Amino acid sequence: MATQPIQTIDGTTLRAKAARVFSFPACLQSSPAAALLGLLAFACPATAQNASPPPQPYAAINREAINYSGPDREPRRDLPGQEIKIGILVPLEGARKAEGLAILQAAQLAVDDESASPLPEGRRLVLVARDETGLWGRAPSELVRMVVDDNAVALVTSTNGSAAHLAEQVGNRLGVPVITLATDSTTTQINIPWFFRLAPDDAEQARVFAEDLYRRRGFERIALVTERDHDGRVGGEEFEKAAQRLQMPAPTRVEVDLARGDWDQVSAKIAESQPQAVILWIGPEAAARLLEHSESHLSGTPVYACRKALSEPFLSLAAQDTGGSIWLVAPSGERSTARREFSQRYRTRTGYAPSPAAAEAYDAVRLIAAGVRRAGPNRARLRDELVKVSAFSGASGIISFDGAGNNQADVALVKLGE
Repeated sequence: MATQPIQTIDGTTLRAKAARVFSFPACLQSSPAAALLGLLAFACPATAQNASPPPQPYAAINREAINYSGPDREPRRDLPGQEIKIGILVPLEGARKAEGLAILQAAQLAVDDESASPLPEGRRLVLVARDETGLWGRAPSELVRMVVDDNAVALVTSTNGSAAHLAEQVGNRLGVPVITLATDSTTTQINIPWFFRLAPDDAEQARVFAEDLYRRRGFERIALVTERDHDGRVGGEEFEKAAQRLQMPAPTRVEVDLARGDWDQVSAKIAESQPQAVILWIGPEAAARLLEHSESHLSGTPVYACRKALSEPFLSLAAQDTGGSIWLVAPSGERSTARREFSQRYRTRTGYAPSPAAAEAYDAVRLIAAGVRRAGPNRARLRDELVKVSAFSGASGIISFDGAGNNQADVALVKLGE
């Protein structure tokens, strides 16, 4: 079902349409950002409270039939100016600052590469970065500003699943393409035609982990470490479902809270379960802290890390040797020539090896740039070009989007550092 977007980004028109279509109270009609934020408060999906599988639906939408049939493809709807801006929302403060900077550096590298070949009519790509760190209201505010104030032709979001859901709503309501690095399986379940996801989702990662642990290795005692946030809950539930589908014992769930810092206690809980393997469904800062406090407990124990964990400072610490091995799910072709060339150039620029999210950010900008070269500075026509992406050889692997915006690339279990 096509969703009619708000057609203009003029402040007065946006306020009027938001008030008329969605019947906002007067307090939410004072500005474009306020109107949309009011909508997001009602539209943001709730988080599941348990790991039981949902009932099978009586019907399903054909993902290949999802399309956007609205207006805005006309030349008069092209964005003005010589600068074509790509908005990127990343953490630039707090515990995930290193992750955000790594993503931003990769995105800028892609912009620099694309600048070597001028865009039509002398236009140039410009990156507009905003910070997602802080209270709930900051991320949606920054997303709206990038669309309304900065005139971004497209948005790129970090590995944060909550930010991805907010961008999903902004993209759909204002008619702007969004490419996310988040792995939250639910972001593409409602088939929003403006939304695209690059990384293997939580469900796919959980399936690959479970198949290897239970079927290939024959393990039964698994410690599942999750962070006390949206991504930890969603990812942990996906692995519990995968174990249930294989009719295997439920993993021992151990929750961590980055703010509390009780790492010795968490490490002791993991050790008490006597795990044959440990799964980390936590962010890179929490993963690094846990590794530092659990090195003796994890000696010789295989560790399976979700994609969100695979950034600094965890990557550098893991490379030093854990005494065991660290496994991850990666798209096929991630070790390709394109990946090696990007990795070398990124390391030369930053001094660090790129994270999976950094490679995906590089590809996201390149995909947007390729679409703009064909479609011009028009959001709707750019969306049409992104839908067509198939067998794109990127730094993060081979990229092909299905009708719902999922990257259909084959994935495999690989050992970190190989």
